[in-house]
Amino acid sequence: MKKPILEIYALAVCFVTLVCFVIALGIGVYDLIQIANPEFTINAYEYERYQSNEAFRRSPRIQLRGVAPGVPIEPTEPSEEELTSQREESYQAALRSERRQAGQSLTMIAIVLLIDVLVFLPHWLLARRRRAVSTFS
Repeated sequence: MKKPILEIYALAVCFVTLVCFVIALGIGVYDLIQIANPEFTINAYEYERYQSNEAFRRSPRIQLRGVAPGVPIEPTEPSEEELTSQREESYQAALRSERRQAGQSLTMIAIVLLIDVLVFLPHWLLARRRRAVSTFS
C-alpha cells in the first residue's frame, strides 16, 4: 500500500525531532551532573591547577586582584598560607563558574526540548490521522 506524501512528511518530522530530543536529553543529563558535582566535570587543566600550591603557582594568572590592568606590579611571592587561601578561593570561583555554565546550558536544553515537543506533537497527530484515513480508504 502506498503511503500518502503528507504521512511520510509527518513521520519524517517526528523522526528528526526524536533524534534531536535524545541528543538534547543526553546534554541535559550531563548538565545536571555538572550542577550537582562540578568537581567531576571541571576540565583536567583547571582541576590539576588547584591540586597543590606548586601547581597553582606555576599556572598563568588571568588577572591579579586589586591591580588595574597595565599597572606594573612588584613580583612578590605570597606566603604559603596566602597562596593556599588564594588557591582555595579561586577553586571555589571556578566551581561556581562551572555550575553557572551548566545552568545556562540546561536552560537552553529546556528550550530546545519544549520546541521539540511543540513540533513533534502536531506532526505525530497528523501522521496518526493520515494513517487512520488511509486504512479505511
